[in-house]
Amino acid sequence: MDTSAGAGGLIHFRWQSVRHLEAGSIDPHHQLNVFQGANAAGKTSLLEAVHFLARSRSFITHRTARLIRSGESEALVSGRISAHGSVHRLGVQHGQGETRVRLDGRDVTVLSESAWLLPLQVLNTEAQRLLTDGPAVRRGFLNWGVFHVEPLYRDEWRRYQRALRQRNAALRSGDHRLASAWEPDMVEAAESVDARRRRFLDAVIPAALSVAHEWLPDVTLDWRYRSGWRAGEALGTILADARGQEITQGFSLHGPHRADFRVITNGVEATTFLSRGQQKLLVAAIKLALIGYWSAASTQRPVMLVDDLPAELDRGHRADLVHRLEASGAQVFLTAIEGDLLPVAGDARWFHVEHGGISTTDG
Repeated sequence: MDTSAGAGGLIHFRWQSVRHLEAGSIDPHHQLNVFQGANAAGKTSLLEAVHFLARSRSFITHRTARLIRSGESEALVSGRISAHGSVHRLGVQHGQGETRVRLDGRDVTVLSESAWLLPLQVLNTEAQRLLTDGPAVRRGFLNWGVFHVEPLYRDEWRRYQRALRQRNAALRSGDHRLASAWEPDMVEAAESVDARRRRFLDAVIPAALSVAHEWLPDVTLDWRYRSGWRAGEALGTILADARGQEITQGFSLHGPHRADFRVITNGVEATTFLSRGQQKLLVAAIKLALIGYWSAASTQRPVMLVDDLPAELDRGHRADLVHRLEASGAQVFLTAIEGDLLPVAGDARWFHVEHGGISTTDG
């Protein structure tokens, strides 16, 4: 294993047979990477490929096969990633309905074994979906957010999910006794998961709302967290009391699998009050706060993929967003049709994207 760790993050990236991209490779800058090119040139495909390396999935589609370039049978991405003072080699391949991950020469069977290397977030033209989509989207944000700073969170969440599955199976079979037997383990794991989520939100959301207030000075911002069971009551008592109803339903109605958080604007849901553009600014603030938290609390350099969002912002917000990204401690991959829209102040690596080919430019 190479020990020349450099500044951290993704230090070499290679792709083959990925969507609209010609096969190629780049050596990204440790801080800011700008990809310029016309619409449909392949900029978003490059970000999708980086996401596939980090998470073994696309951020565009749930059907991984669609990531494969037309006429090809499989897609392959690989990279060298600086982490913990060493350089790790990671490769992800998808073909014939199967995704294969290899890390430092061995097969990876659990996503968390490789995902820890690149804490990653996406900021794109669909960013407002963090607010507008259902609670499952926000729970996913929570789970990834906590995973990269709380080493024990993954095991506690898995323990909770296992107990939840077993209790649900008992509920469906009408077995009160077996359902009850799984409740203590479920409760213990739930309380640990909830405590870690609360610590995460208490650190990230107030910082996010502080930034959002600078961008949206005419609105009042607040937030609410719902743990998934009634506040002030013990989960164990709630589960015991609800068991009869849950046997009828066939699944557990209470617990962190039903958690959610919401941003409140002028006393109502942010999605009710804010325009689409304002919602995107709010989500940008949340994700900036998250990568700032990761940078401070984790040993890994986070990655932010920003896809054409600057084109939707006015000059002032665009400049401030780029400045904050540069100062965030993250490795940023940012696309734009015209580089002139991006007031980059510090060091950056510039790339030109055309007909699926990517080349380094002088900016």
